[in-house]
Amino acid sequence: MSELIVIILLIISLLFLFGLYHYLDKRGLYFAIVILNILTFILTFKITLLFKMNINLGIVPYLVTLSVVYIYLIKYGKKEIKNLIIVSLITNVITAILITIMNSFIPAITETISINMEGTFEYNYKILIAYPIIMLISQYLVIKLYYLLSTLQNSIFVSIILTYIITGLVYTVIFYMLCYIAILPIKNAIFLGITTYIAGLGLTIINIAFIKLIINRKKVIK
Repeated sequence: MSELIVIILLIISLLFLFGLYHYLDKRGLYFAIVILNILTFILTFKITLLFKMNINLGIVPYLVTLSVVYIYLIKYGKKEIKNLIIVSLITNVITAILITIMNSFIPAITETISINMEGTFEYNYKILIAYPIIMLISQYLVIKLYYLLSTLQNSIFVSIILTYIITGLVYTVIFYMLCYIAILPIKNAIFLGITTYIAGLGLTIINIAFIKLIINRKKVIK
């Protein structure tokens, strides 16, 4: 069941990005990175099973968020990429603030349909601080590493895979160790980061195929 959820989430995220970019072009990438960042942020609090391995579900939309950065770099260069990253950072900071506010919400005594959000994120509060920072670092590394690797060889596939190998370690292993080290046993926190990293490698290959498809399709349309 968890495998099906991961597949559906990946398909929805990719189709969402495709639709926005197809109809809105560059502006669609800005909308996509905002919504995908919010989705990633929320799902970062969720751990699920994938082929009997514990992974953080946020890795799925996270990689699609990076696909937005790759598409922007490939199609428009890095001249305006700073604006995209700023929008991403602002989105994550505002989302963290809103989650904090919701966490303090207590419904009225007579209210019967409201959800009590108090304590929902109590044990994972470090994610609210760490996520905007780690996402900013990841996106910055993606830009720097992708351009560096692109100057050494011409394969988009190789550049993205090598970029993920480095940035994925920062996002998965280090991020989950920082955020879950006091919640889970140290061994389990490290293992969560490693298994999420491995799952992300397979998902990255799927994202590369999607990136090449969307770029080639855009060329044909033009």
